[in-house]
Amino acid sequence: MLKKVTLVLALLGIGIFGVTFAVQNPIEVPLRYYFDLAWQGPLVIALLVTLLVGFVLGLLTGFFRVLILRRKLRRHRIEQMPSQDVGVPPPVSP
Repeated sequence: MLKKVTLVLALLGIGIFGVTFAVQNPIEVPLRYYFDLAWQGPLVIALLVTLLVGFVLGLLTGFFRVLILRRKLRRHRIEQMPSQDVGVPPPVSP
């Protein structure tokens, strides 16, 4: 219960900080990239897009890592399963 309250308070504090930051910084910033790509807009939008892209990239890397680990775990569990033919020796190759 205390963890949930702490988490809610932390998220609320971060949200309030973000909103006040957005209100205090309404300036427009130019962003330029390769191939003559350019955008001019509010600083807050630029920061939120950057934050979102970083969040998505982090989720994707974590997601692929989890998939790899699940696959390894599945293989390991299959290798550890006892044989269905208990008491029958494995076939001998010539």
